[in-house]
Amino acid sequence: MVEEQAVKSLVTLLISLTLSLPVSAQDWKLDAGKSQVHFIIKQMNVPTEGGFRRFTARASFDPARPEAGRFRVDVDTASIDTGSAEGDDEVKRPAWFDAKKYPQATFIARSVRREAEGRYTAFGDLGIKGQSHALTAPFTLIRQAGGWRAEGRFPLKRSAYDIGGGDWADVVADGLEVRFSLLLLP
Repeated sequence: MVEEQAVKSLVTLLISLTLSLPVSAQDWKLDAGKSQVHFIIKQMNVPTEGGFRRFTARASFDPARPEAGRFRVDVDTASIDTGSAEGDDEVKRPAWFDAKKYPQATFIARSVRREAEGRYTAFGDLGIKGQSHALTAPFTLIRQAGGWRAEGRFPLKRSAYDIGGGDWADVVADGLEVRFSLLLLP
């Protein structure tokens, strides 16, 4: 009888401990073929869209515990696509991305906050051209293809990263919008 009670107590304790353990975040990797990072900027007051052909992303995230979430997105600055070869060559130069010296732009999210069902905000730092600034990136998260699709957008000022100054300062707007759609798979 005492043995039976001890076994029941031990089982109850083990179940309680298991249920009280925090859910660990799962690691997710980018499906680059089904993902996009692009931007909209005004040149001579005309909206122009461009994007990047090569980027990677990794995430450790559990939607039930978003505050423990971590994201990292690395963008190959030389993979920029402005819609013209001449434009691509220009923005890789030192006045813009200086892609030879700074081959990557990196966003590292250190925490995530749930705003509403399926809506989150990532808090982190964006590093471009040797400079890093705090960035808040709101996004939605949708279950898709056995993983998650994260979609969002955020404003950015070129001047904060010393991008496109000099002769271009008055031709291209300082403000732009970055948009992303990332498919993350286990």
